[in-house]
Amino acid sequence: MKRLLSCFLIVITLATAAYGQAAKPFESMSIEELQEQARDLHPSALYVLAARLLSQGRGQAAANWMYAGQLRYRFLLEVKGANGSDDGILFSALSEQVGRPVNEYIAGDVDEWLAAMDWALEWDAANCNGTTSKTDHAAELAKTRSGLEKLRASIEERRDIIPQERLANGLENR
Repeated sequence: MKRLLSCFLIVITLATAAYGQAAKPFESMSIEELQEQARDLHPSALYVLAARLLSQGRGQAAANWMYAGQLRYRFLLEVKGANGSDDGILFSALSEQVGRPVNEYIAGDVDEWLAAMDWALEWDAANCNGTTSKTDHAAELAKTRSGLEKLRASIEERRDIIPQERLANGLENR
């Protein structure tokens, strides 16, 4: 838990330093505010939201938002071509500091893991993207969504062996 909290502080520092919103910085926004404004916020805010939810023991909600953030961040990077940019570096840091603990939790139940990806795909499809135009970059969006759909299919195909792999690696299955 200490590691998660220190990671959370790092995430907030990175996200707000690079992309603090003019109206209100991420660290001063409540979970409810982050959720309400998620469609218009930089994808890093969704990782902040996921970290907060995980620290409260709300693993499924954390995974939902982490995958929504990942989907939107990958889309942004696909459009910007952000290799080595601040966005690329921040995405890598967030993936390690937030994505890893969220995935360690959610992969403990394959059905919940798949549900998180489904939720993210549905939420993204139903909500406009205030950071990257879905209309202007439809091809990049389709490619990015396809990547998450392929990951989902791969997990579905491996659903019977994932719990065994987790046990062999000392990870909990729920």
